Amino acid sequence: MEINEQGPSFIGPVLRDVTKKDLVLRVKDFFRAFRGPVLKKVSMKTLLALIMFQLCFATIALADISPSQVLVLYNADWTGDEPLTEPGQDSQEIAEHYVRMHTDSATGEKPYILGLHCDHGIKVLDEARHLNEHHLAENSDDNRSGVVLKRQSFLFGSDSQNDKLRDSRVVEFVLPGGRSNWNINTLHIEIEPEKGDELIIVENGLIAVKGKIAGNNTDEWTIRVNAKSFVAGSVTVKASCVDVQGQTHSWQADYVDADDVELSCTGADGKRDDQNFLEDVALPVKAFLEDAKLARPDGTLLKDHILFMVVCYGLPRTAIAPCGIARGITDKLNNYGSIIDFGQRLQLLYYDLDKVMGTQIRGYRFAGKSPYSDFFLRSPQNRPLVGKANPFVHPQLYSKAPSFIKGPQPLSYSPSVRSQNPDRFLYFVSRIDAPDALQAKALIDRTVYASVYANPEMGVFPGRNYTQNKERVGALKRSKAGQIVWDKGYRYLYHGGQGMNLLEWGRITSGDGFLNDDISYLPGGIAATIISHNGWKKGEMVQDLKNGVTATVGAAQVYHGAPHIHNRSWWDDDIFYPALLQGKTLGEAWLMNQIHLGWITTFVGDPLMVWAGGKARHDTPLKIDQNKDVSLRVEKDENNNKQVWLQVDLHSTADQPKVAQLHAVSILGKDLPILTFDAKPTLCLGSQKEVDGEWLLTLMDPFGQQVVKKIKVLDGMANKK
Repeated sequence: MEINEQGPSFIGPVLRDVTKKDLVLRVKDFFRAFRGPVLKKVSMKTLLALIMFQLCFATIALADISPSQVLVLYNADWTGDEPLTEPGQDSQEIAEHYVRMHTDSATGEKPYILGLHCDHGIKVLDEARHLNEHHLAENSDDNRSGVVLKRQSFLFGSDSQNDKLRDSRVVEFVLPGGRSNWNINTLHIEIEPEKGDELIIVENGLIAVKGKIAGNNTDEWTIRVNAKSFVAGSVTVKASCVDVQGQTHSWQADYVDADDVELSCTGADGKRDDQNFLEDVALPVKAFLEDAKLARPDGTLLKDHILFMVVCYGLPRTAIAPCGIARGITDKLNNYGSIIDFGQRLQLLYYDLDKVMGTQIRGYRFAGKSPYSDFFLRSPQNRPLVGKANPFVHPQLYSKAPSFIKGPQPLSYSPSVRSQNPDRFLYFVSRIDAPDALQAKALIDRTVYASVYANPEMGVFPGRNYTQNKERVGALKRSKAGQIVWDKGYRYLYHGGQGMNLLEWGRITSGDGFLNDDISYLPGGIAATIISHNGWKKGEMVQDLKNGVTATVGAAQVYHGAPHIHNRSWWDDDIFYPALLQGKTLGEAWLMNQIHLGWITTFVGDPLMVWAGGKARHDTPLKIDQNKDVSLRVEKDENNNKQVWLQVDLHSTADQPKVAQLHAVSILGKDLPILTFDAKPTLCLGSQKEVDGEWLLTLMDPFGQQVVKKIKVLDGMANKK
């Protein structure tokens, strides 16, 4: 992998992101460089070309993504207020914390914020509302295939399954178990139309008609026929054959004429299968983005200004795909599903699916056990949008030797470039989410810290030898991206060595000199495992979040109505990590790796996160006022037992972000380390009866700075010294 530390080459619409002031400054710089005799030898045409060349490349650095290009969404109906968070519902608290930590003190630029509200539930019972569930449920579920019969056929009945309409243009019959088990000269196949006489197409093992029909002597298939070319309308195809034991077997299957089938966004009941998403989410978000009163000073609507959306803890994690159409990438029907990631559904808010994917109904092959191959009629949307459907995907994604210098490069993700692809209009959407509100909120604090301080020196202690031993880095030598990042000076890397393992950044072990007694991660840390069960219930993603990553990926829903993932559902290390090394935001890096749109992958992390790298500031000293910053609270656990919780407030701000690990040791020998780096490190000391006495608190930041304080606990309250 070759990388260009100044960013990928791109000339074109990105120029529109450069201000007049920037242009003037660039032109002045250029003339200073070519003043004197040299300038006299350069033609005006060449001079202008060189100026434009410099301007185009300069825009890579100038077109930074602003905090105001983020829309933060929260659940206005959420009632959850976890004991250790601030007073008030947690979804809104996290959204407001995001805005606060991403407000630019110099310019005043900050993310936009919008609370979503559902009017469908019983107003007295907030929990009945759609937005308060893991999945945004719908009232209809009959449009999985995206097609319906124009008229009812007696062959299918009133309760026909529109997701299993066989295409009469592709009738394929396969003798079960192979030809050797059958007396082929007894094979008989006929087509029986709704009206009229049956048509015999195979008699005594021989084709009996002329036209679009073929036989095959191998076991792959026996007979293929375009039944529509012989008989219009719905038909039943019947077959019989005698096996080598002399027993006669008969089979039949019903087929429909593709001309009698039409695309549908509702299914047979006439109701949208994604209506609740449209009313609870899409309509209010669009109204906000298109509100002229909220337009930017130059008149630009937020619709065109916003690049990223952040979905906060408390909003649903899944929604129904557009029109309720199930999608998948295998030939197994049970691997298809209409449940997709909530964020990926939002991503397509202005995407023209019909124009990009087309409206041609056709038969798709599925695996089945019947002698009749399953070619079911489907909308084109039964497959996820792939490849160039995302105009910002890296053209060399998943290639053998991807490069950010040679070969085709990804488009810059900016409003001006996006406007060149109106049919493929995309936002990038990720979640600030975790199993609990405290973990979710911590993602924001780690992001801001990493964006200010994360460089190769973070976590590196003087005199310690950081080698590529197996305990620390695993099979790092197998990872091309890992070697690139290592060569840039970053020493906290790990690769599991298997195909399901992606490169982990910022991974620290218990022997690396920090306070954690198990695997943890520095701020900005990234980990992900590509495996089908990796979801919100018990997947590796959940464990990674508990261990303190800042970014991870998983399946928004594992099975049960969701499509099955594949090995390219996450990202390509060889594109993802070099993009971050260039200074790309996490959102940009994820977007150029997003090979499928409208899919089940959920991105967890702040899209504005960057590694500070060479722009990193020096970390400020870690200071704690134990009289103001250390607090103890008594809260009941799930068994209704009172537990004493300790929390230290580091007073992290956007300008001075602070995170630290916490380690508490009691005079009685109770040893309680906390794995993660947090702005408000929190841990449970134990029950009221067992925590009294003196405690020694140690805090350590990601650069190894320590603060040690003593407190005395009496009846679950602190007497601080």
